[in-house]
Amino acid sequence: MAKRKDTSATIAADPNDPYKLRTLEQILMVFDGGDFMAEIIAGHQNLMQDLLDHNAEHGAKGCAGTMTLQLNYAVGNQGDVGMGATVAFKAPKKPASSAGAYINDAGELTLYSPMMKRMHQPVRDISDHDPITGEVRDID
Repeated sequence: MAKRKDTSATIAADPNDPYKLRTLEQILMVFDGGDFMAEIIAGHQNLMQDLLDHNAEHGAKGCAGTMTLQLNYAVGNQGDVGMGATVAFKAPKKPASSAGAYINDAGELTLYSPMMKRMHQPVRDISDHDPITGEVRDID
């Protein structure tokens, strides 16, 4: 196990240090001479457009995306810090296609509704009825 240095006597940081990275934006601007920050902004803008397009086409259900920013640090022996950064964008997923069909009496898929089939059966003929009242007479 490595021995740790006594950190009880720390040196106070200079509040007026012009090289100190004070914000996340300043840290991100260090990567690739600022090109990484431009990549983040462009990717974020594309993600927002993807969200708007998804909402217009499919509605708000499932209209979610992510931006994942990962910063990696590796400390060297001399106090130097190696840094790496990656950004990933995930646009909303298109919903699954949907369709509707029916199962016929033979267990096969059909577009013809069994209810429609029953509705198209011929009207039953009632020959023995009272022509004045329309009452159906049972012959018993």
